[in-house]
Amino acid sequence: MITTEQAREYLKSVGITLPDFILEALVEQANSIQECLDAHYSPATALLIQSYLLGLMALGQGDKYVSSHTAPSGASESFRYQSLSDRWKGSLNLLRGLDKYGCANSLIPADPTVTPAFAGIWIGRGGCMCDGNR
Repeated sequence: MITTEQAREYLKSVGITLPDFILEALVEQANSIQECLDAHYSPATALLIQSYLLGLMALGQGDKYVSSHTAPSGASESFRYQSLSDRWKGSLNLLRGLDKYGCANSLIPADPTVTPAFAGIWIGRGGCMCDGNR
């Protein structure tokens, strides 16, 4: 199981900072697949899968990441912006590369970089906003 502190540390390392209540909810979701992870993976691989899953779940919070820190006197922090599509694909590839049994599949958010073919009718993974007559 990944802890909130481990999740916070990992997300911070990739430049994502979340409010505690959001982070706690995401950690609870990531830990909901623990049984499947325990059945198929070593503890280290399970922790990586959960970390990458949390990264994907948190990625929608923004597309900036910390590129440099300066400290002791003139505190400074620089940010770089990478396309959401590139970050999404990279994070998803890390997760899928490890999770061969698909333990995290049901928790992976819909790809935010894909525009549905029929905008306004289909949402996320094919959820229909139909009026019932379609």
